[in-house]
Amino acid sequence: MPGRRWVKAVLGLICLGLAVFWVWALFFPPTKESVVRITDRTWSERAEAICREANLKRDDLMDLTRIEDAGSDALARRADIIDEATAIVERMVDEILTQRPIDAEDARRVGTWETLFRKLIDDRRLYTVELRSGSNGPFAESAENGSPVSNLLNDFAVGNEMTSCRAPMDLAV
Repeated sequence: MPGRRWVKAVLGLICLGLAVFWVWALFFPPTKESVVRITDRTWSERAEAICREANLKRDDLMDLTRIEDAGSDALARRADIIDEATAIVERMVDEILTQRPIDAEDARRVGTWETLFRKLIDDRRLYTVELRSGSNGPFAESAENGSPVSNLLNDFAVGNEMTSCRAPMDLAV
């Protein structure tokens, strides 16, 4: 029965491999340090407070007009509201960036966050131009490394416990 010995040896190696994997996973896990987390917690706390306030201001812009009551200027009015909301978002980012982290790696991460937020702001402005031209298509945001900018902004916000600073979802489909 030489065939059975070979099968037993292969199964034994598989079991040994699984056991080694679980010992490694349970007792020597990979680092849990987030690639987006910054060490300056006061910066994150301050940003969270600024974003929370900006979100309240954007909430005040909500338009509950029913579609049958919207009228012929509905797209232009929608564009105006989006422009107001975008201005609030831009002021929010500007205010957050009046103070930057001192640590070089933190500053680099915040710089990336700023670049992505500015890209989203530009996308929102392009969208209102489309609305004013009469096109009522869906909002299309830029992508970075194959991922929508909003996903990257949300990863940064959640990773730094500043969930109010997630990408605005007021234009999401």
